[in-house]
Amino acid sequence: MELNAFAEQRAHERRPLRTQVELLLPGRPAMAMRTTDISVTGIGLVASANPPLGLRVGLRIPLPNLGTALAPSTVFEVQALVRHSVYSVRENGFRIGMVFVQPTDKLIVAIGNYIAR
Repeated sequence: MELNAFAEQRAHERRPLRTQVELLLPGRPAMAMRTTDISVTGIGLVASANPPLGLRVGLRIPLPNLGTALAPSTVFEVQALVRHSVYSVRENGFRIGMVFVQPTDKLIVAIGNYIAR
C-alpha cells in the first residue's frame, strides 16, 4: 500500500510531534521511543523492533503546555493498539501507527489544542 493510501484513510488531522514516549508492557521496564506525529485518535512512533499487529501497550505521552513555554509538559497515560508497522530507511527504524484505546477526555482536549495551535 502506498503512503498516500495511508494518508487517505486518516479521518483526523495529524500534526508532527517530536518527543519521546515511554512504551509500557507488563513485567518489563519502560522503553523509550520517539514520536513522529499525533492525532486525537492515535500516534506515530519509531522503534528499532517490529511489533506484531494488534499488540496492546501502554504509552506515557508528554504533551507541551500551551499556556507558557516555561511550563513543563503534561504526561498522559493511555492504552494503544499497533495498527501498522513498516521499516523506514529514512527514520532508521520501524514506523509504527498506534490507535488509542479509550483515551480520556483530558487527553483528547490536550491533543486537539496541540493540533490547533
